Amino acid sequence: MGAVGYEYPTYFFQTTHHPKPSPPTNTQTMIKTDKIRKPQPAVFYIIDYLWSGFAGLSVAMVVVALWAWGSAVFGEFMLPAPVEVFQKSLDLLKHFQENEIGISLWRSVVGISVALAAGLAAGLVAGSFKTAMALLKPVITVLLAMPPIIWVVMALFWFGFGNPSVLFTIIVLVAPLTFASAAVGMASVNKQHEELFDAYKLGRLKKIRYLYIPHLTGYVISSIGVAVAMGVKVVIMAELLGASEGVGARIADARAMLETSTVMAYVVLVIVFVSLFEYLITKPLEILFMPWRR
Repeated sequence: MGAVGYEYPTYFFQTTHHPKPSPPTNTQTMIKTDKIRKPQPAVFYIIDYLWSGFAGLSVAMVVVALWAWGSAVFGEFMLPAPVEVFQKSLDLLKHFQENEIGISLWRSVVGISVALAAGLAAGLVAGSFKTAMALLKPVITVLLAMPPIIWVVMALFWFGFGNPSVLFTIIVLVAPLTFASAAVGMASVNKQHEELFDAYKLGRLKKIRYLYIPHLTGYVISSIGVAVAMGVKVVIMAELLGASEGVGARIADARAMLETSTVMAYVVLVIVFVSLFEYLITKPLEILFMPWRR
């Protein structure tokens, strides 16, 4: 005990040894860093959403500027001017049914929805059971290895022209992509966390609500974006080669008539459709359910 009024030197407190805190366990690390949604004001999400749209619009404007330059250099027959193509796109939208845009949209919605449901369901089963993975993985590998044009030709032989061949092509090409994402997500679930839910007997519903859904949300949303982008391209390709109606068939007619502006107008409509889906559907889902990526 020091005398009254005596001041201990500063280094006394600096060199005093204290037991070091133990390193955080896996559970503590998960709580601090793994997909925990920090509360944010609503304006934060609005600004984030608008900024993502502004960035995409800026890139689009640069592309249009390069497009206009290319049209001036190579001529409007090779690359029609953007103003002409945009005007043609508006004309196509005004005559929505006559230009068979609704048929392609219906095929896209039905085919992509079925492919998403089948691929995600099969992927979740394969990710949960090693036997199912061993049986399904070779099939998915074969489906992914086959060139898309082969499936279009085979669908024509099996189903003929029309909706069945187009829908079959969408499903067989899009489902393997969603299967792979779901299988990887399900297989990467932390087994220790599953055992924790089982040890406390929290029940299957709580395990799904608080473990599987937060973990698989990112994989599912990514699958939706990939499925829509791939599915729309497959619809156009299948209609171009194996259908007598739809946007793809109209593009084939315009190609035969050397109507470059009409072909480009349909291309613009397809790009706008996919971009709007990503901005209006996929992007809000990412902001709301995957804040750790922001």
